[in-house]
Amino acid sequence: MDITNDFKDEILNLTKSIENIEVVYKKKDKYSGTLASVKQSPFQITILDDNHKEETEHTIDFELAEEITIKLFDGTIKTFKDAVA
Repeated sequence: MDITNDFKDEILNLTKSIENIEVVYKKKDKYSGTLASVKQSPFQITILDDNHKEETEHTIDFELAEEITIKLFDGTIKTFKDAVA
């Protein structure tokens, strides 16, 4: 998945407003949880995943990710995915 400036801005500007992040990978593996950390350079997002007991922290692999959904505390849901060519 391409990391666009819009996506980066949403994450970096709304860090304290993010309730949950869900990432779906190409093999339909799904990780979902609260935001643990964000690094600006190189850009990296880590979430606390409650569903995978063996891996409680998950760093998002943007090369394999197909879709990332951000849920904010105010109920807003924003979904980012690559455009279909």
